[in-house]
Amino acid sequence: MVLAGLLVFVAAVGGAAGLAMVKSQVSQIPRVSVGLSLDLGERGDSEAQNFLLVGVDNAAGIDPDSPIHIDRDVNTLLTDSVILVRIDPDADRVAMLSIPRDLWVPIAGRGWSERVNAARRIGGAGTLIETVSEYLGVPIHHYVEINFAGFLRIVDAVGGVPVEIAQPIRDDSLGLRIEETGVVTLDPETALAYVRTRRPLTVREGGNPAIDEDWVRLGVWNDLERNQRQQDFMVATLKRAVENGIRNPFALRRVANELLDDDNPSITLDDRITVGQLVDLGDEFRSFRVDQIERYKLPVVDATIDGKQVLLLVEREAEPVLEFFQAESLAGVRVRVLNGTLSGTVAGVEDALELAGFSVVGRGNADRFDIARTVVRHTEATEAEAERLARYVEPAPLLELVADIDGADVELVVGADYAGISGSPRDSAS
Repeated sequence: MVLAGLLVFVAAVGGAAGLAMVKSQVSQIPRVSVGLSLDLGERGDSEAQNFLLVGVDNAAGIDPDSPIHIDRDVNTLLTDSVILVRIDPDADRVAMLSIPRDLWVPIAGRGWSERVNAARRIGGAGTLIETVSEYLGVPIHHYVEINFAGFLRIVDAVGGVPVEIAQPIRDDSLGLRIEETGVVTLDPETALAYVRTRRPLTVREGGNPAIDEDWVRLGVWNDLERNQRQQDFMVATLKRAVENGIRNPFALRRVANELLDDDNPSITLDDRITVGQLVDLGDEFRSFRVDQIERYKLPVVDATIDGKQVLLLVEREAEPVLEFFQAESLAGVRVRVLNGTLSGTVAGVEDALELAGFSVVGRGNADRFDIARTVVRHTEATEAEAERLARYVEPAPLLELVADIDGADVELVVGADYAGISGSPRDSAS
């Protein structure tokens, strides 16, 4: 999963120059034919794209004595982790959304439901893509898959990954045991067990790690905790890579050689993405910082269906999160900001809109300065853009239809009630 992250978060690590130097290595990565399952609409290089990053529960190519093989068939095809990554060059934003593997979903084209981690086994990568896209209503433009061997190699390539360990953690089923606390640099196999555990134990207060009875349940033992660890670990790995100089083209080339020149490929890309597209992304994100990556999670509840412990999506609460991954780039919404109060200024409003991802194309004063409630003006042709903007304005503004708006899609008339621009949309505009 993290190797996939290195490719997708291209700007956060190597950048355009680095990827240009490793074109030959990246071009050798195996492809999976899923083009017909992807959103194939015409897109510019700077438009927002969604990548589906999939970690496969497959231990092929790993030392047979490794604890990874405990209770595992070498040919397992379940997905161990699924992360949706949105890259929006226009808005200079990268965000990731973890999809719990136990999420109960209708399997695309099958007429019945199952946990999402079974979709790939049932019908291949294309079925997984279509299942996630159809159920969550999000377009998926590219697909990246990695197995356990790839994960181990990337952690080894960056020299281990420092992780903040708040409490001792143990999971005998995965060979995981970390007794020290604070910042601990995890070796490859410990790191893999750390991001995979769903039933970790910790030492009770005042207990002795050497006594088995003093190890007690840590957390609530659900996939959401594991999703959080996976997101944290991905960001920590990317930071480690940058600290180790991977932005240097020669360092990136060395790591690429270690990871990609292998008789047992551990990473797979979709059949539509090109090396040139990756290089273009690197150019768009050449100054992007890893700590700017935004993290989201799906609201879910526990349930039992057909005797299986599953997670059900809380659809109403999920709408604001999914809308961000569903929508086209906010940078396509051109906003003129107008001050409608005697004491107000639009300078801070403009900055907040641009931070959220909108394009501000002008600012000035409204035709009056006694506006009590903030207004979003739009034409018949830009009603959808107005509704999108309105969901970010606090509190919810009025929508006003006007005959024409010259040089912009919508106008935001700032009233006395204006309280700011939210980082994520509400589930409705009013």
